Amino acid sequence: MAGSIQERKLHRQFELLDLDGNGFIEQKDVAEFVERITEAAGAEGTPQGEAMRQGAERLWQQLQQALDTDGDQRISRDEFVSSADLHAVMTEAIKLGAAAFDVTDTDGDGRISLQEWIRMDQKIGVLRGDSEQGFNRLDLDGDGYVSRAEYVQGVEEFYRSDDPSAPGNWAFGRF
Repeated sequence: MAGSIQERKLHRQFELLDLDGNGFIEQKDVAEFVERITEAAGAEGTPQGEAMRQGAERLWQQLQQALDTDGDQRISRDEFVSSADLHAVMTEAIKLGAAAFDVTDTDGDGRISLQEWIRMDQKIGVLRGDSEQGFNRLDLDGDGYVSRAEYVQGVEEFYRSDDPSAPGNWAFGRF
């Protein structure tokens, strides 16, 4: 079973993904979550936006295949948190998270500014203060930007690390 830090992070992500607040993640929730990110970046209809949409579909398929044992087309909070132990689900989540870099980097300079970060986070429901704190934790070299390497490391830490001091714990704000 995943450690308590990882469980807390996944509970937080469940809150962000359960967009209609019905206590379940459904395919429409995952699709809308990604739509909000691409919309915040103005990336609808772009190759990067399409990569995000396809990644969301792959993630949903992994979640459904691994966790939807009763076939009701939805994932409960407990089922979602148990996904921390499923390599295939976490791998798809990391791929989708990494693909979000290209969408969030709206000016295409190969790094994410605080403004770009906050714009994305606000669209997915992260409070501004939490967003700023997450950005600052992921900006490992303190240059005022989150590089691709810092971002990917943060996403991987969010989904795989049980280290309470890992900067990636803050990838989706306070957990």
